[in-house]
Amino acid sequence: MGDIGVKYTRRADDTGWLRVTLNGSGQAAYLCEYTRVQLLRETGGRQYFTIADGNSEHVGKEASLTTANAATYLSDVGPMGPAIVQVSPFGAPIIENSPFKGPLKQQWATVSVAGVHALVSLNSVWDESFTPIPRGKHMIMAPDQSHANINTGPYRAKTPGMRCTDVWFPIQLEGMSGNSSRYIHPGHVSEGCVTVHELTQWTAVYDYLISSRIAGPDGRFVGFLIVSA
Repeated sequence: MGDIGVKYTRRADDTGWLRVTLNGSGQAAYLCEYTRVQLLRETGGRQYFTIADGNSEHVGKEASLTTANAATYLSDVGPMGPAIVQVSPFGAPIIENSPFKGPLKQQWATVSVAGVHALVSLNSVWDESFTPIPRGKHMIMAPDQSHANINTGPYRAKTPGMRCTDVWFPIQLEGMSGNSSRYIHPGHVSEGCVTVHELTQWTAVYDYLISSRIAGPDGRFVGFLIVSA
């Protein structure tokens, strides 16, 4: 039996986010799937709750949904255990002709998650500002905010079933604290991230990561990213 009054969010549409209303200000906030909330009260046709975990700036704030939307988008089912993501680089960087971005010098790797294997790029910008993610055991964080400022429309348009492309997973590099400004995300350009280049596999990678969490009260970490030599 779950904790009394604890629910977990679900996405409202294929962006991957659930829009809630912050109490007091009336401003909108957007929560990723499997964010834990603590129910407070139901009044005036609205369900009020505290945003109880995650990496968004809204953790600890009170928010609400209409009672109908709360019944639809708040679930008793929480996340499973930590994700394990294996990344195996191969070969030297080579030029590929992206149908979306043109010629790019890519450092290729394969990523393996829960039986899914996908081609990823670890870097495609070589102006000395970015480098491929180093070997090690890093931590994957829960999504922080929408990355809709990066246009992924062309990817979705040409990839049936692709969704939640605005939901990126920050990486905390081994030996560091917090977001290291690297992410697991879909696309063909990588600035030192783990960029899922094989777009048809993004949704499966997303579904696995978003439904995973390292046990703990703050829900800040999804799992582990193991990068081999």
